[in-house]
Order: sequence, then C-alpha cells, then structure tokens
Amino acid sequence: MLSSDGQQSEVAVIPIATRIAAAVVGISLLTSCQQQSTPLPPVAAAPQAQATIDEYLRKVDGRFGALALSQDGTRATYYVCQSRLWKNCDNYELNDRFVSVPSAKLAAQEALSRCGGGCGILYLNDERQR
Repeated sequence: MLSSDGQQSEVAVIPIATRIAAAVVGISLLTSCQQQSTPLPPVAAAPQAQATIDEYLRKVDGRFGALALSQDGTRATYYVCQSRLWKNCDNYELNDRFVSVPSAKLAAQEALSRCGGGCGILYLNDERQR
C-alpha cells in the first residue's frame, strides 16, 4: 500500500479467527465482571435497627441516599436526598461553586454523622455494601 508521501508501507492484516477469538475473550471477561459475587450474608441487626433498614429501603427507591449501621447492629440511621439529582444531594452551596459531588457520597457522610461512632455504611442508594 502507498502512503500519502508515495512510500511503500506495510499494512497489518489480522486474521478473522484472531479477531473473533479476541472478541470472545472480551465478552467473557465483561460477563464475569458483571456477575455479582456470592450473595451477602444477612446482617445481624436489632429489631429497631431492622425496622429502620426496612423504612430506608422503602424510601430510597428511585432516590439517592445512604444507610449507616453500628458495628454491634443496634443503631441504624439514614439520609435520603430530597433532590433527585445525581450530584450534590441537598447541598445547593456546591452548585453555586460549580462543584459536583455524587449525591450518594454526601448522603453517606450525613448518615455516618447521624449514626455516631462505630458505624459503617450498609447501603448506598439501594445497593448493599457489606
């Protein structure tokens, strides 16, 4: 093949079988990444904390939020953003400064601060984290 300056150049020819094999490997890798690992075990939560978890899961549907649970399972607190935007949760000051922070991250910070010490995030939006 001739290049734009009239020189002879080589063109790499990849056999169709090699292309198909690469595509199959790519698809299988993608599929394995999308498959969820083994289901998470049930959480040991006190009845009052479990009631809070159930309430949160009803309220967060289609919204951004986070739920924190104490390590001993006795306390659960949550925060659900009133705004349905993916960014900045309910912190409108960030919009004024042209800053974009994922709403779930801000909701997690709020849920953890409401929970107090010794808590971890159990849910971000409606996805269980641990």
